[in-house]
Amino acid sequence: MNPSEYTYAVACIRSNETKLLSAQELNSVINAAGYREAVRRLNDRGYEIAGSDYAAALEKRLSDAWGLLETLLPDRSQFDSILIENDFQNLKSAVKALVCDKEAGSLLFAPSVYDADLIVDAVNRNDNDSLPEPLRHAHRSSYRILTQTRFAQLADSVVDRAALEWSIKLADQADHPIMRQIAQTRAACADIKILYRCIKAQKAQSFTERCVCACDAFDKAEIIAVSQQGRDAFLEYLSHTDYADAAVALRESPSAFEKWCDDKMLSLLRPAKFDIGGPAPLAAYWFAVQAEVKDIRIILSAKHSGIPDEIVRGRVRELYV
Repeated sequence: MNPSEYTYAVACIRSNETKLLSAQELNSVINAAGYREAVRRLNDRGYEIAGSDYAAALEKRLSDAWGLLETLLPDRSQFDSILIENDFQNLKSAVKALVCDKEAGSLLFAPSVYDADLIVDAVNRNDNDSLPEPLRHAHRSSYRILTQTRFAQLADSVVDRAALEWSIKLADQADHPIMRQIAQTRAACADIKILYRCIKAQKAQSFTERCVCACDAFDKAEIIAVSQQGRDAFLEYLSHTDYADAAVALRESPSAFEKWCDDKMLSLLRPAKFDIGGPAPLAAYWFAVQAEVKDIRIILSAKHSGIPDEIVRGRVRELYV
């Protein structure tokens, strides 16, 4: 990777960062007197929300952000480790649609590394060799599980684990350490969430072992063994790792942990503000837009439901700007 190739891209991203909401602006939306006023304030900042249908406008926000990144990235493959998760989501949708005799079209995710329609076509023809190499093993395993046992949860978990493993592999092939940090952090957060859910559901160790991805943050065998001892032992184990704050968040609630994960990712990427070359500022911008959209979705849903503003403030993510 030649850092100078990213000079123009980073300059453009710096310009577009001014369009992201500041903490003050986000708080203004939270304080708005009702849904209509919240929408008006958002539309004043470039959102295009019409009536009560805010989902389409939020998806457009994400689509526009990715469209910008696509035009700027000198080497799109540098983002493969970030995007590959959507390919595995598309694989899950295609397999489930086939087994249930449904159409997968409305369930497909973008952006992705590979063409979603090609994935659906290969799954429908049961042509494993036509699938991109990263998806083949997950396809065989999930299809066999669904058709032989109808154990959808296990099928999903097998695919999700493969997505994390391939994200790490692709990040290791990238030319910038930030991609490896992103992949490892996402894998660690996913493992914590999976193990916590397995503890709550009292899943057998054999099930847990098929779900957890190996990552740098933990010894896989050790953390699985600890999780079999129950919630308190698991949280105590986490409290002695770099993910001690995750244990604090989980003690509060699963939603607090989800917020913590998103905030941790942005804290990891915030130093990219001072990076003048490489993909880090572009990755940071992509995650920042996603965090903003997630916050807006939380706020507008709360305005519809009449949830008090103080509760909403506790749920929104930190912002990049």
